[in-house]
Amino acid sequence: MDKELLKYESNEELSEYFVREYSKTSTPIAISFRDLFPEMNRSDRYTHLIHSYPAKLLVHIPYFFLNNSFFSQKGDTILDPFCGTGTVLLEANLAGRNAIGADANPLARLIASVKTKKLEDSVLVETLSTLIHRAKLFRKVEYPNVVNRDFWFPLNTQFQLAKIRRAISELPNGEYKDFFAVCFSNCIKKVSYADPRIAVPVKLKLDRFDKRGEQYQKIRKRLIELESINVFDKFNAICAENIIRIKKINSLSSDVFSKIVSDNAQILTTVIGGKEMLQDGSVDMVLTSPPYAGAQKYIRSSSLNLGWLGFTELEDLRNLDSKSIGRENYCLTDVKDVKTGIDSADKLLSNLFLLNKKRAYIVGNYLQEMKIALNESIRVLKANGYFIIVIGNNKVCNNEFNTQAYLTEYVEAQGLKLQFKLIDDIKSYGLMTKRNKTADIISREWILVFKKNEC
Repeated sequence: MDKELLKYESNEELSEYFVREYSKTSTPIAISFRDLFPEMNRSDRYTHLIHSYPAKLLVHIPYFFLNNSFFSQKGDTILDPFCGTGTVLLEANLAGRNAIGADANPLARLIASVKTKKLEDSVLVETLSTLIHRAKLFRKVEYPNVVNRDFWFPLNTQFQLAKIRRAISELPNGEYKDFFAVCFSNCIKKVSYADPRIAVPVKLKLDRFDKRGEQYQKIRKRLIELESINVFDKFNAICAENIIRIKKINSLSSDVFSKIVSDNAQILTTVIGGKEMLQDGSVDMVLTSPPYAGAQKYIRSSSLNLGWLGFTELEDLRNLDSKSIGRENYCLTDVKDVKTGIDSADKLLSNLFLLNKKRAYIVGNYLQEMKIALNESIRVLKANGYFIIVIGNNKVCNNEFNTQAYLTEYVEAQGLKLQFKLIDDIKSYGLMTKRNKTADIISREWILVFKKNEC
């Protein structure tokens, strides 16, 4: 990043510089949001850390664009159609903006909803004490539909989790119950055999490590602890930390709201499961980080949580995954040559289809579904509103899949004007790990800033 960027005293001045500079050169501008806002690098900011989740959007990015009158004003409504656990929604509220979001993962929607809700901490403390007391007294429990439950959890741990789950289920429906469900979910992987260093569930196994090494001893100690872990204590500690975080957002203005309106970025309704659509031109700004093509496994990474929360009683994991844009799981009968209408992408897709038909279909269908989602966000965006996309490229069969260029070409074809592009290096990959010889890591994030013209 050019150190000259640090001289600008306000986000608005820096934004004006980006527009000026890009209009002269049409060259993406290198930036480090971590260097721009170093005070945010290691902070437990409000409720962002209420629940772990892979590949979260770097908080610094929405902070810059939302605390910035160049793009929106206080009281405006911000849309994130791929809201995940609500990073943009929370930052929008903190900046005095209203927020609406959509996401395909029910766990992400639950976390995002709780993250932006004001709750009385005294009620939370009292409810927690009662909940744990009741849970410990239970002798009969029901076990939910968790994939390979015995493989992932010791029997005693399962029994304790089931007790807590029952106690939460008996709370009155509402925001307080949702809070404890989120805390319970955040406890699950921490008391399982899953490797905490890896987003998707991978079982800890000693035989993967040298017996003489330090890592072997750490894993061995961890496995011994898991056999006798007190799940009630772990749950209580997580709740206590999150109650402190919730207290921080009680100072938020009551004039702003946050709401999850849809489970599908391609169909933006006014309420989840409803038929009434968001009105045309009803949001002031769109800020989102869509999934990358074939690079993220949100449903698989959430599989243990979804099972214990009961979400997989209604739908199995495959059905949930089928609703996710960027997914990799397709039947061979689905695979076909895809034409997206994006010229630069279609040239590559034709070549990829000769090399690996399934991977060509995965990324081709990703673009098809992204087009629908982009159209829907453009539809609800007001004239003169900004559409900001945070996205990364990746490699498919050793060919660069230039996602940012393909999305840029498509959005511009819909009549929006590109204002500028930024590039920021990624320091933490989250789910974006190298999986096989036909896919590659994503090493940089592109920030694409468009403006919708007057109709």
